[in-house]
Amino acid sequence: MRALYSSSDFASNGAFEDRYAVAAGFRLSYETAPLYGIQAKASLYSVSSMGLNSDNPNKVDSVYFENAQHGGSNTQSVYGTSADSYAVLGEAYLKAAFGKTFVQVGRMEIDAPFASSHDIYVVPNTFEAAQIVNVNIPNTTLVLAHATKMSGPDMVQSNSFAGSSSGIKASDFVSISKGTAFNKLSDGDGRLDTEDDNAGATVVGGIYTGVPGFVLQGWFTRVWDIMDMPHLQIDYSTKIGDVGLFAGAWWASQKAIGGTKDTLDHPVTQVLIDHNLKNITAYHSEGKLGASYKGATVTLAYANTKGIDDNAARGGFVAPVGGNPSWVRARYQSPHFGYTDTSSFTGGTNSYLVGVEYDFASVGVNDLKGEVKYLNFSRDNKYSADRGLLGYKPNAFEDTTAYEASLDYKTLFGIKGLDGGVTFLSVDNDDASGQKSTDHNDLRVAVNLAF
Repeated sequence: MRALYSSSDFASNGAFEDRYAVAAGFRLSYETAPLYGIQAKASLYSVSSMGLNSDNPNKVDSVYFENAQHGGSNTQSVYGTSADSYAVLGEAYLKAAFGKTFVQVGRMEIDAPFASSHDIYVVPNTFEAAQIVNVNIPNTTLVLAHATKMSGPDMVQSNSFAGSSSGIKASDFVSISKGTAFNKLSDGDGRLDTEDDNAGATVVGGIYTGVPGFVLQGWFTRVWDIMDMPHLQIDYSTKIGDVGLFAGAWWASQKAIGGTKDTLDHPVTQVLIDHNLKNITAYHSEGKLGASYKGATVTLAYANTKGIDDNAARGGFVAPVGGNPSWVRARYQSPHFGYTDTSSFTGGTNSYLVGVEYDFASVGVNDLKGEVKYLNFSRDNKYSADRGLLGYKPNAFEDTTAYEASLDYKTLFGIKGLDGGVTFLSVDNDDASGQKSTDHNDLRVAVNLAF
């Protein structure tokens, strides 16, 4: 079971009204014992407001529910249109083991860098998919997955931003193309008033741990008729006495393929012509380093999204089927401006993080951890000024500075399986001249009970 509370307090006389939301739900799972190497699993997910949210749509935090308004324009929440309460059979799959090869088919969670469950709300993203995992090669894990449909909060967010098919809820399993920000490009006819379902998304990946201290990863995601996304990552960790050291770097890119490329190469719709939108190309890279000592961990991280001219996403990097692998991010990502005032993925953005985490077990308080973060996002407004195709305006400001503090506790009140966390985020946006303040303070409280 999981319960979440969120509130967003805006500056006095700012752009938006204060808002809050309450959501609670459960995940009920049943998995059979193996029979000739085959198992089945089903999971029912639910989410409800319990009637505790405001009747005023301007005061309901859109991170959870429909009808919140941003500056007077209706915006779908991450749970979709009129989705204050629902249940969905999110998992229903068969899995089998053949030696060191594991096959899974049905509705499931997938966790790859840019196609993932992203389980930060009441319910996660899930997929109708087939997945094969092989560990025959020593120190190597190979993954092949293909998803045709997607359900969950990230699918609704992308769909809402793109202004595409209305009426979609997080409980709906819809074509992967409808869960992306570029589905109206993918049919290749040069228009934005038509759309076709695509063949889904294919993910190929490999993880290698054969070099002491290193983890090497390579992933390739193809969202058919929309984009290709390669992802390379290296992580290193070691220990010198009582001091742990770690570092990492990753790089990813995206480019248009198939129908999306055809539409951008041969536009018919006037907005594509007027704004000279020619690509969805994007490049993103990150690095981090840190050290730990007696329960304390310090992390420094940097991210860059290269700005690309004539880009349909204002040069931004778009995760097409869920997830956010960034090291420079707030825990819950602010819901305002389409998750982008604390995002390192907007076009022409340099992002910085300084984080300190402390495990209080070092001073005798078991199961309690705390963390503080400083985040800074420096943007080139050249890209935010472009209209693009996405319906939100992510950078009505150039720079964002944020401070985040969180506490997490396991076995709350001594109850096994009961854990909780509190996160406070303060965001200071450098708003464009003449614009009302978009600064805000966010509070998130989460309680989980597993039994």
